[in-house]
Amino acid sequence: MRRLLLAASLLLASACEAPREVAAPARPGSPRLDAALATALTGAAPTATLEIIVNYDETVTTRDAVTSAMLNLGAGVVQFKHLELVAGVATPTQISAIAALPGVQGVYLNRQLQYYGHGSGLYALMLHESIPTIRADAVHAMGITGKGMGIAILDSGIDGLYNPDLVYPSHTVQNVKVIFNLSDVVTFGNSAPKALKQGVDIFAENLPNSETSVGHGSHVAGITAGLGTASAGYYTGVAPGASLLGVGTGDVLFIFFALAGFDYILDHQAAYNIKAVNNSWGTSGAFDPKDPINKASKTVHNHGITVVFAAGNDGPDQNTLNPYSVAPWVIGVAAGCKLVTPDPTNSAIHCDDPTGQNRAPILADFSSRGVPGDKLYHPDITAPGVHIVSTRASTGTVLNALDANHDLNLTSTCAIDLANQPYYTCASGT
Repeated sequence: MRRLLLAASLLLASACEAPREVAAPARPGSPRLDAALATALTGAAPTATLEIIVNYDETVTTRDAVTSAMLNLGAGVVQFKHLELVAGVATPTQISAIAALPGVQGVYLNRQLQYYGHGSGLYALMLHESIPTIRADAVHAMGITGKGMGIAILDSGIDGLYNPDLVYPSHTVQNVKVIFNLSDVVTFGNSAPKALKQGVDIFAENLPNSETSVGHGSHVAGITAGLGTASAGYYTGVAPGASLLGVGTGDVLFIFFALAGFDYILDHQAAYNIKAVNNSWGTSGAFDPKDPINKASKTVHNHGITVVFAAGNDGPDQNTLNPYSVAPWVIGVAAGCKLVTPDPTNSAIHCDDPTGQNRAPILADFSSRGVPGDKLYHPDITAPGVHIVSTRASTGTVLNALDANHDLNLTSTCAIDLANQPYYTCASGT
């Protein structure tokens, strides 16, 4: 039951996301170069360097073999401690040679991703009302709050200094933030004795406040496990007994930062008893199982951590899912409206049935859709995701309109369920 509550808290947070731009599926080209990298290479000067992520088949080659080959080619390298990936910087000629290395499955551009943001607006699905929608209030009444479970928030950061709902270090037990870019930490072959850096090395730790400006991560953390102190308990999170681990990837999220965040989570899984990680961010386009983010989320899943991703906010058209939410080993969460009466914010305005078939007003009109009948392209579950009020950076709570964090309801529910049912797991796929 406590694991289920942990999952629910992440489900709610992932369900709350703002609209994002939709990209076309990957274009045909080199099977080892992703579309974004292929495009970047067409306009790159011969001496220009691009930031890349290399995915390799660990049954054919090794991390050290790929690293050595890249260094010998003159490229710069950063490793990951727990992920079978290598990051680096390289020229176009070097990239072509890296793609041809034995065992290399793909070379990907270190491109920018999107936080599923929280806009302001007149209406709000109050966290107070979304809690009974997912029946978390009944679980709280039984004394099940996610206590003893750790939830990682891979996001912009957490304000544990000024916000009493997320106070550090008693509730947000660890708070870290990216302080280096990929290009800042690469090692070149002629850089000896400079040691190779790993993804876990780019974070500053023990920060009371890792939320510098965006506020997205603090909002997400409050939905997941906010104490409700600032509102006398009115805006309590789904799993308030769980501990929070803030993995701040900065105001602008890139693939390398997200991978380093997963690396850090795996490195500290035992120390903080991390049972789930919430990801209220993503991208667009087709699902690629060899994408570095998908490979990393599979590794995290294989280590016994429930991985929750927001489905996206590009609805109501079909086939608009965040591709990271499509992976069979993660839980993809769609955005829905609350099902409580009365609804003081009229959130159902985003859940009117556009088909005229008198369907129940559950799925938000902006929530990304899958492909009808397809076994892969569909959200796994729907959680409240319209107009969530939760914590903000610096102080108090904030009203968000088309909230992008419906996945947090599920993540927190997983934490509660996992704590109460140690012989079960909250997971999806294989």
